[in-house]
Amino acid sequence: MKMLLTTLVLLFIAATLSAQHPGAHLPGYPGQPVRGYFQPVKIHGPEGTKIALAFDGKFVERQELPYCVKLLLSADYRLRITNIPLHPGREVFPTVKIIGRTFPPPDLELEFPIPIEITQEDLELALDGKFVTRVIYLEDPQNALPIPSKPESSLTFDVGAGDPLDVAATYGRPVAIVRIGGRVPDLNYIDPAFFHGLPPWIAFDKTTQK
Repeated sequence: MKMLLTTLVLLFIAATLSAQHPGAHLPGYPGQPVRGYFQPVKIHGPEGTKIALAFDGKFVERQELPYCVKLLLSADYRLRITNIPLHPGREVFPTVKIIGRTFPPPDLELEFPIPIEITQEDLELALDGKFVTRVIYLEDPQNALPIPSKPESSLTFDVGAGDPLDVAATYGRPVAIVRIGGRVPDLNYIDPAFFHGLPPWIAFDKTTQK
């Protein structure tokens, strides 16, 4: 189990901003587990950046990255990214959707979160009006190199008009989608649809955040 999870890597696709906003749904993949499971994830970002999730119709207190949280399978979550290096006062509002889960040993789920890396390049592309899709996938254990990988280890592709999920599926099993860029809300009044129904999430104990 340890080796399988250390082969988690990232697929990054950048494209110009399209009509599809970052909360739009992409088709689901067959064979994924049933809904109702809260998958642990660990969100990484540039040093100093902060993240906030939404609760009760508003963003909660911002937390420094990396940040660990449990997200409901198949739900769309709106995030707020602030304190972006070199861009004081600017914000980005990506979405995260968990489309697959990991299967850690009993009582060890918090030790094997899905790593989600949001890079400085991702944020700057979004601030420049671009649309970024990042697909996190679990490598095929039959083809993966038997060495640990890090969240910042990524493959970069421009898929053009192709489907990023289809591209990721040729390398392994997609487990999460991150979409960055597009819609920026008026924080004085946020349309409830912007939060995609406010799906529930579960915060980790503070001792697990490092």
